[in-house]
Amino acid sequence: MKLAAEELGVPCLLYDIDTRQVGAADELVKKYGDWSPDYLIPQVFAEFEDGRVEHVLTGYPEGVEYTGRAVDNLLKSEMFRSLKPRRLG
Repeated sequence: MKLAAEELGVPCLLYDIDTRQVGAADELVKKYGDWSPDYLIPQVFAEFEDGRVEHVLTGYPEGVEYTGRAVDNLLKSEMFRSLKPRRLG
């Protein structure tokens, strides 16, 4: 996600739920994500210029391999491609 954010020229905020950042992460997931007291991670959100926030990915409980495929699919998606800056020439 860091590389994707860099490619888009936007900040990437990561919250470590094993630290004091858990409150901020919980708030984000409660408001926009797939909330449960023991919610799945990672969860990925996109915030747009107009302030709108969209939940775009939740990890898979089946394992890292499944979550990795979901991330790959997100990065290949039309939604993601539509966000990439257009190059001139």
